[in-house]
Parts: sequence; structure tokens; C-alpha cells
Amino acid sequence: MTTLAIPPAIVGRGAIRISLDRGIHPATLKPLLEPGTTEPTSRCGGCAFLVGRVAGDGTPRMKCKVKAQRRRGPDIKPDFPACVEFRTAAAA
Repeated sequence: MTTLAIPPAIVGRGAIRISLDRGIHPATLKPLLEPGTTEPTSRCGGCAFLVGRVAGDGTPRMKCKVKAQRRRGPDIKPDFPACVEFRTAAAA
């Protein structure tokens, strides 16, 4: 399996940042595992549900398998805080 080169998150004031500020994961729409924590120990990069996909234009995208229904879900950065569905990659 090839490793996708994903740049670090640059979170502005868009929908993803607003969701994180509310304690909601932007892809799953579930509560964050450690809400209100500025340095959470569990992050999406270590989750078993994080999958790499390649978009039609050939750019790598990281997505969550536990996305909210009826949504394709936003691109996930490995350093996003984890939601309550977090499972360590080793447990998969």
C-alpha cells in the first residue's frame, strides 16, 4: 500500500473549524473524544477508519469510513482530533 502525502491541517474559520469549536467531528458529526482539549491525545491519523482515496484529478484525499450518512464527508487531516468512534489502527 502506498502512503499518501497529506499536508498538515491549516484550519481557518470555515465549516471544519466551526464544527471542531462546537466539539463535533466534521466528518462523522459525532462528539469529539476529548472535547475542549487543545492537545488531544487521540487524533484521526491513528484511527482505523481513516482511509486514503485518490480523487479523479489524481490528488490524494483522506476520508473517514464512519462519515455521516448522505454525505461524502470532508477531507480529513491526520492531526484532526478524534471523535467518539475512534479505534486505534492496530485494533482493526
